[in-house]
Amino acid sequence: MNKKLATTISLLLLICLTGYSYAGDIQIGPKEGTLLEDFSGVTMNGGSFQLSKAVEKGSVVIVMLRGFPGKQCPVCSTQVAGYIAKAKEFEQQRNTPVVFIYPGEVNNLDTRAKEFTAPLEEVEDLPSNFIFVIDSDYAITNHLGLRWNAPDETAYPAALVIDHDGYVQYSKVSDNHRGRATADEILEFLDIIH
Repeated sequence: MNKKLATTISLLLLICLTGYSYAGDIQIGPKEGTLLEDFSGVTMNGGSFQLSKAVEKGSVVIVMLRGFPGKQCPVCSTQVAGYIAKAKEFEQQRNTPVVFIYPGEVNNLDTRAKEFTAPLEEVEDLPSNFIFVIDSDYAITNHLGLRWNAPDETAYPAALVIDHDGYVQYSKVSDNHRGRATADEILEFLDIIH
């Protein structure tokens, strides 16, 4: 290999590695060890959700989805299906609730959320400890510091584990549509803290 080609390859690798490490150092959303201020919302079924009441019973998992940025997100569907496949494990982890936040601007966001969950429910009923919260005005998304204010975007995909005192014990935020916390990652973490 000639010296010019080797230098070019080295430079490209350096650029790629620098970009990769920068993407992993995203500074958005709640940080581990911080107290998460209480928030509430309306569930997809018209009920109410309040974080402070949920954490009274133990840890709570929060998963920020992309909601409806003009279409249903296929990566969100895959992610939620992965959590549903592990529903029994979440139930065995002290019946840990998994709260999916579904943000968007459209007036009929509850209808869009039901469209999102319909294919999942065709395979299996949604577990009772899985809660879908509609965030039609981005109040929760903004509260969590996860608003992705770009064309065709709504929120940065994220997963949080909140302990019974309201502290963030785990936080993974993606600055793209991939790189999300899987159900297995969250369950592994819950094994450690429980």
